[in-house]
Amino acid sequence: MHSFFCRFDTAPGGFVRLSRNEEDHLFRTLRARSGDEVELLDGNGGVARARVRPDRALELLELHRVPEPESRLLLCTAVPRRAKFDVLLKQAAELGVREIRLIECERSVARPEGSDRWQTLLQEGCKQSGNPFLPEIFPPVRLGAELDRLRNVGALICFGAVRPGDAVPAGKFREAATYAWLVGPEGGFTPSEEEQMLAAGAVGVNLGPYVLRLETAAVCGLAVLRQRMMEAER
Repeated sequence: MHSFFCRFDTAPGGFVRLSRNEEDHLFRTLRARSGDEVELLDGNGGVARARVRPDRALELLELHRVPEPESRLLLCTAVPRRAKFDVLLKQAAELGVREIRLIECERSVARPEGSDRWQTLLQEGCKQSGNPFLPEIFPPVRLGAELDRLRNVGALICFGAVRPGDAVPAGKFREAATYAWLVGPEGGFTPSEEEQMLAAGAVGVNLGPYVLRLETAAVCGLAVLRQRMMEAER
């Protein structure tokens, strides 16, 4: 069943309409017909099953709310170049990231080019994976300011480290409710930035012996944290 984003506040039996882009995809690309059924996501945990009506309206058949997860996964990243960021946004949504917080580092080069395209890409990632929670993107702040914010909310802060043997103690995952993965720019974090992160309580996590590109480090780190979060919840 194909999934579509739709802000709905009606009960089963009510009718909703898709946005123009989503409607074009449903009726022009997929050639939906009256009687076809689709899944609707509202980005806030709402999941509905709907039936296409003759006038292209959608009739809600079932509706349920997915509880907000107790633990939250955050991606705090320097901004990669546009094409790479486009892919990263979809992958972050697929991995269940709740917030994407942009950071400015000493070696940052690329600058954010925010647009409605970002929301579209995040929606695509959610639809592909079935993630009912649309990630939120925050404007860039300096690394130090983000570290202060993360420390104030009690987040477990992690970043990629090439040094072998780095590992996060399992107890830290059981204690935390917010998990933040920090990724630096293409040139990496500077030694002074690593010291700043460690002083804020961040933990270096080894992802292997080689230096990874920004988008690779982001996805690998998020996947590692997601797995550790799942293990801590068992």
